[in-house]
Amino acid sequence: MTEKELAAWIEEAKHRAEDEDNGGLNSADTWISPAHRYFCVAIPKSACSKIKLILQQLEGLPLPADPMRIHYRDTPGMNFVPSIGDFPTTTGVEILTSPHWFRFAFVRNPYARLFSAYKSQVMDLSSPYIGFRESIRQKAGYPTPPGAALGRVGFADFVGYIAGQPDEQRDGHWKSQTGTLHLGTISYDFIGRVESFRQDFAPLLQRFAAPGELIASLDERVNVTAQLPLAAAYHKALADLVYTTYQNDFEIFGYTRDSWMFNG
Repeated sequence: MTEKELAAWIEEAKHRAEDEDNGGLNSADTWISPAHRYFCVAIPKSACSKIKLILQQLEGLPLPADPMRIHYRDTPGMNFVPSIGDFPTTTGVEILTSPHWFRFAFVRNPYARLFSAYKSQVMDLSSPYIGFRESIRQKAGYPTPPGAALGRVGFADFVGYIAGQPDEQRDGHWKSQTGTLHLGTISYDFIGRVESFRQDFAPLLQRFAAPGELIASLDERVNVTAQLPLAAAYHKALADLVYTTYQNDFEIFGYTRDSWMFNG
C-alpha cells in the first residue's frame, strides 16, 4: 500500500461510525500514545478490557467508575487514550509506518476466544444482541411458540451462523484476529498471547517506564466469563468448522488444530 493509499484507508476509517469497519480498520480498536509512542490494536475478546484499562492508567488518565465503560470513549466527563481518529491523517500514516513508533497487539486461541464471545454476547440474554440471536433462531429453525419469551441459542448454531458470514461482515467479537489486525497493511513490532499475558505484557510496560504497581496489576482479571473446559463446548466436527473458519488465525499465530481438547 502506498503512502497515499494508506492515507485514504485511514481517512475512511475516521469517517465511519465507531465500531463499524466493513473490512477496514476499526478506529475504536486503536489505542495510541504520543507520549510513549505506541500503537495498540485491542482485539475484542482477547483481553481487550484489561489492556485498555492498563493503557488508560499508563497515560495517567482516570478509570471509569464502571470498568466496562473503558470501551465507550463517549462516556461524559471522561478522557480516554486517543484512537487513530483523533490524529491528523498524516500523523496516522506516520504512526502506522515509522520505525519510531512501537506497534503491538495481543491474540488468543481462536477456540477460546469464540466460546468467550458466545458466552458474553450471545448466551447472556441481557446483552444487546437480540436481533442477532433471532437471526440464528430463524436460520436454525428454532420453534417460537406464541407469547413465549425467546430463550438462548446453542453454541453450535451460533458457530454455524457466523461461519456462513464473510469475515468483513462479522461483528468485531468474532471477526478473525488476522482481519482485525490488518497484517497486510500494518507491520507490528510485537504480538503477544493472552495465554502468556503477564509474561508478554510486563516487558512492554517496562519499556514504557510503567510504575511497578501497574505491572503488578496484570494478575487482576476483568470481564471474566464463566469458565468451562473447551471440550465441554466443542466436539470434533464443530472444532473442525471453527478451524476452517479461522484457519489464518490458527496458522499465523501458532495455535494447534487440536487445542480445543487440551485447553482448560
